[in-house]
Amino acid sequence: MPFFTLPLSAGGPVLDAAVLVSAARLVALEAAGSPVPPLVQVRALLDTGASCSAVDQGILDSLGLAPTGEAEIVTPSTGRTPQKAFTYDVQIGIFAGRPRDLHFISDTVQVVASDLFVGQGIHMLIGRDILARCILNYNGADGIFTLAY
Repeated sequence: MPFFTLPLSAGGPVLDAAVLVSAARLVALEAAGSPVPPLVQVRALLDTGASCSAVDQGILDSLGLAPTGEAEIVTPSTGRTPQKAFTYDVQIGIFAGRPRDLHFISDTVQVVASDLFVGQGIHMLIGRDILARCILNYNGADGIFTLAY
């Protein structure tokens, strides 16, 4: 199982990731001879408190994606009242601590759209839906985290 270790930032376990169109969308675009949008590099926070992964709406829009569904989500800012959010099918990659060393977590994952992170320099939350496929070691004493995938 590949892994990497990075220092914890002031914002927690943050890493460079990429958001791409889903594998099925990629095949459809190529079959139609249409241009494939390039991947969008983002800063992602590993968030064990998030049941699902979320991506900033602007990133999803830049990939020309249409929603594939809706989900009800609850966040600290919404309290107990669920809010509807559009879902999108995408591919998620992580840069394994090194530029140009992109590793895919899955062919397709469903994420919810959110506008909550840009002010913090975060464009994506990697939630438990993706972390369930990984091993995360958060070592606060040494100021590092390790992700195996």
